[in-house]
Amino acid sequence: MKIIYSAALGVLTAIAAVLLHIFYPPVGLIIALLGSASTIWAIGRHYGSRSYKLIASIAWILILWRASSFGVGNELLVQGNSEGTALVFLGFIALFIVTALPA
Repeated sequence: MKIIYSAALGVLTAIAAVLLHIFYPPVGLIIALLGSASTIWAIGRHYGSRSYKLIASIAWILILWRASSFGVGNELLVQGNSEGTALVFLGFIALFIVTALPA
């Protein structure tokens, strides 16, 4: 159950980050990045293991990857502008740092 909860929290965090990053450009991106990093960190603190942080981070990356690719109607949720690029790049870095921290 811990694996399912970790993956579900990673998915929900990624959905929130994708929807927040474009809202009110500098503030929305900062909230999305801080929220994602703090949620992944909290998963590790709650369950006491780095592996659950890794599962949540992988779920976050998969959702971001899907949101960055074209949908059925050729729509993009994470565009190639500065906000979208910052979300992808800084999000990966933040999740790597948070996952590498001890649980």
